[in-house]
Amino acid sequence: MVGDSMVGFPINFHVNAGHSVLKHPLYLKWNIRTIEYIIDNKATLKTDIKAVMATNDNMPVLWYLNSLYRIVNVLA
Repeated sequence: MVGDSMVGFPINFHVNAGHSVLKHPLYLKWNIRTIEYIIDNKATLKTDIKAVMATNDNMPVLWYLNSLYRIVNVLA
């Protein structure tokens, strides 16, 4: 699919503009939040991660959420 290529680095999340994950409800929920907010709501982030089915189609959003979770753990 055009626009759906993913680029992986050891711990960083990045996708090209137009990737389908950028429209995922959980991406849209968390991408408008500051890191400070995410630190304060780490339990909610963890709950959201655990609620996602571990399918190939959901790997992009799991990768994104897991990246946020790692950042929060490093800073908290």
